[in-house]
Amino acid sequence: MAERVGVLRAGLALLTVLALVAGCASKKEKAHDEDLSDLIAWFPGHYDDLAQVQKDEKTGVMPPHEQIALLVRQAQTPRLGHHVFFVQEMAPDNPERIMSQRMFSFDIDEDRGVVGLVYSFVEPVRWREAAKNPQLLASVMTEDVSPIGCELIWKRSGDKLVAGHDPRHCRAGGAQPSGPEASLSPDSLMLAGYEFRKR
Repeated sequence: MAERVGVLRAGLALLTVLALVAGCASKKEKAHDEDLSDLIAWFPGHYDDLAQVQKDEKTGVMPPHEQIALLVRQAQTPRLGHHVFFVQEMAPDNPERIMSQRMFSFDIDEDRGVVGLVYSFVEPVRWREAAKNPQLLASVMTEDVSPIGCELIWKRSGDKLVAGHDPRHCRAGGAQPSGPEASLSPDSLMLAGYEFRKR
């Protein structure tokens, strides 16, 4: 009889532990889902760094930041993932002067949270019209892009999302800086030291 009671107690203890673990996991998953949902809602838009450039001029920062405009739009590029964005960097006064075009993809890793990856185009000229003709991006294959740098792990910090490099997941030749590399709020984006505001 005592043996049976011991087995029942052990079984109940195990069920309690499993319930606690499941509760923690679902809380964690919900937080990851909320982070990804906000990132997807906040990221698209038109940005520029005019405020930072003006601040550089006033404070004498040398060298000053170059004036840049960004176009960020969601892309239907299934071969790169479910949550993919096209990002074009251009001159603010001349959108035909394209400085770079990249693809950003986001997904949830159960343990690490929201993981972002940046891709450059293998043949940039081929995708030059993507900003005007977003349907072009539906045909992007994995061999058309090359991942660059390290994976970015996005975490909530107050009223924004902040991303830091994951040094264990870097592409060959990718820089491995420490500290946050990007941050995003509903009206601003910081990338590689550039502070962009939504227009």
